[in-house]
Amino acid sequence: MTTSAKPNHLTPAATITHSIVTVKGQQHAEVSAHHARTPDARISLACAGIHMIFYSCHAVQGLLEAFTAARTQMLGIPHHIPTLRRDPHEIEARVALSVEWTRRPTYAVVTQSALNRFKTANVNWIDLYTGPLTWQLRDQAGLLSMIELLRRTHQTAIAIFADGQQYDADPTSCDYRIA
Repeated sequence: MTTSAKPNHLTPAATITHSIVTVKGQQHAEVSAHHARTPDARISLACAGIHMIFYSCHAVQGLLEAFTAARTQMLGIPHHIPTLRRDPHEIEARVALSVEWTRRPTYAVVTQSALNRFKTANVNWIDLYTGPLTWQLRDQAGLLSMIELLRRTHQTAIAIFADGQQYDADPTSCDYRIA
């Protein structure tokens, strides 16, 4: 076995500072909570080829707020883009990216449009910038299912995190006020 020389620095050799996640079609997730109501509490959410870990209710509420803000722009994107059919018994165990949300993200919603690769029609989508991730929301089905997954994750976060009561307002409700 060949190994490199012993590192002289504590800083990693490389850091990923930005990634793009494409969301289209109905999303399915696995959500789990660990060490509820302790200082080490966390929620794990795996969907769309991404594994996210949340360390506070504030972080979950912030990401849900970002996706809810993107919902206001969804009329310009297709209802549903067909995805490749998979065997329903096949287990999707592939994670392409892992992100730890330590605090509430800042966000921006931008509608995008470009010609398709054949240059015959415009393709519309929404870019949702949330700090280290840009979510390319390709269809309404993907956006709405992500909102539902994050809404359920937020309900779990209220129950397991110490700051749950402070950030229990639901960003999807019509009476929600942005902090």
